[in-house]
Amino acid sequence: MKQPNDPDAADYMAAAGCFCLASRQAARKITRLYDSYMQESGIRVTQFTILSQLMLRGEMPIGKLAGILGMERTTLTRNLTVLEQQKWISIKPGDDPRARMIGISGQGRSVVRRSFPFWSKAQAHIGKLLGADGQAALKLLDSRNLG
Repeated sequence: MKQPNDPDAADYMAAAGCFCLASRQAARKITRLYDSYMQESGIRVTQFTILSQLMLRGEMPIGKLAGILGMERTTLTRNLTVLEQQKWISIKPGDDPRARMIGISGQGRSVVRRSFPFWSKAQAHIGKLLGADGQAALKLLDSRNLG
């Protein structure tokens, strides 16, 4: 007779409906779709997102940008290295020597302007795929403090 604490008694099929897995799969599919539209612009959607947020919000510390983007600082730093090499952003010390300030350059602004039509087409396509309910669900999840 199996005991309730016995790992073999667990119903592992429940993991087939894992919300984390489903959200990661959906995010990867959405990113690939954006990137397919953005390919002709010469940048990836992750680069566009970083640059457009800097263009909209102005210069800011890495930690604040990471929070806005919902990214780990280390992941963001890797992405910023590429953008800095392209001269699309500048990284300089902040008032606090431990903080680094990120700002978009004139070249970076040009990249956003050039890429915006491609992003806009991707946004419209994905908006149609999601429908009103899917768009509302994404916005609701983003607005909740999940952790």
